[in-house]
Amino acid sequence: MAKVRLSIEVSKELAALLDSLAETEDTTKTEIVRRALSVMKAYKEQSSVGRRHLGFTADPTKLDAELVGVLSAPERSGAIGDRADRH
Repeated sequence: MAKVRLSIEVSKELAALLDSLAETEDTTKTEIVRRALSVMKAYKEQSSVGRRHLGFTADPTKLDAELVGVLSAPERSGAIGDRADRH
């Protein structure tokens, strides 16, 4: 698979979060971004068939918590105050 190098600008808060997640997961910041994009891809795929909620559960028979509209709301800025560039 051909790779492309990207450079992004994020707030200090988001950079610290990325560092923390990479350290906690014992991986690279690049891998954390890949995982986040995989979640976004899965959300988009599910959203296209009408499933627009992300859920969390310890017991598969009941939903403990859900995220609604976080990944699709265009009027919202990104996590921790960053605004995604839309091209």
